[in-house]
Amino acid sequence: MITFVSTSPDLLEVELSIINSNPFYNRIIKGREQLTAEEIQQEVEETIQLGAERYVICSDDQPIGIVEYLSLNPNDGYPWLGLFMIDKSCQGKGQGNQAFQAFEQRLIHQGVQAFRLAVNIENEPAHIFWKRQNFQYVKHSITRDNMEVIIYEKELN
Repeated sequence: MITFVSTSPDLLEVELSIINSNPFYNRIIKGREQLTAEEIQQEVEETIQLGAERYVICSDDQPIGIVEYLSLNPNDGYPWLGLFMIDKSCQGKGQGNQAFQAFEQRLIHQGVQAFRLAVNIENEPAHIFWKRQNFQYVKHSITRDNMEVIIYEKELN
C-alpha cells in the first residue's frame, strides 16, 4: 500500500538517502552527484515557503520516494508537480507507477483537473516515464537557472 508522509526534520536523512541514490539526476540538476543534508533542508524550507506540499512516499511503510506538489503556480495558474523521485533501488519494479497513480488519485479527489511538470531536456528516463503516464508535451522552456526543460501537462478525468 502506498502512503504519503508529510516531510519533517525527522525525515531529512531518509530524503537525503533517496535523493543521493539518483546521482544522474543530481548531476544534471545540481551539477554534482551527491547533495548534503543542509542542501536538502534548504530545499525543503524553500518548498514550504512557496506553499508547496512535500511528502515521503512509502510502500508498505518503507520509504521509496519523494513527491513535491504546488497546488497553484502563480506564474501560470496551474498546479505543478515539482519533484517526483523514486529511490534508485526501487526503480524498474513498478513502484514508481504505483506511487504516481496513488498520488494522481489524491489529486482527482481534491478536484484537480490538470497539472504540469517540467523535465530537464537531458533526463531521458523521466521523459519516458511521464509519457507512459499519459502526460502531453506543452512546450520547451528555460528555467530561471538557465536550464532547458520540457513542460508536460496531464488532464485528469
